[in-house]
Amino acid sequence: MKHGAIAMTITGLLVCGGFALAQQGGGGGGQGGQRAGGPPAAPPQNIDLTTAKKMVAAAEAAAVAANAHNGIAVVDANGDLVFFERMDGAAPRALTSAEGKARAAVLFGMPTKDVRDAANAGKPVSASIIVPSAGAWELTVQQGGLPIMKNGKVIGGIGSGGSSAANDEKFAQAGLDAVK
Repeated sequence: MKHGAIAMTITGLLVCGGFALAQQGGGGGGQGGQRAGGPPAAPPQNIDLTTAKKMVAAAEAAAVAANAHNGIAVVDANGDLVFFERMDGAAPRALTSAEGKARAAVLFGMPTKDVRDAANAGKPVSASIIVPSAGAWELTVQQGGLPIMKNGKVIGGIGSGGSSAANDEKFAQAGLDAVK
């Protein structure tokens, strides 16, 4: 399967999944749909800001030690951004790359390197489809995104972008290690 076909399949699943949930009265990223007379209920946040900041600080320290300039993102289990940092000198693409890697780690529940390796080998990979809120929702299936696990469940993802693939994963791992 070609890389473009993988991206189109994932996008198609997200779009079709969103349509199916919208038809059932769900979607919009929230659980429980719309409250009477108000906006949709906010989805539960599974990772707090203090923890996300601690992870990003550790990932940034690892990037600084390697003389890298990265974007680092932490998202919750809904794929919503909890905290993001763009280091001075980081390329513009590092911003969307880091966030997309964190979301892909949540979606697939595994390191993005493993997803990419499976795709390159033509092996199927399962995903937990999360219907995103309106707005940009990029997925980046490149090394550098790791799921954040708690009690065997994915509670979020951390992504790093802007350096080599191996360094991006190393920086994300430093973030995970900071909260173990």
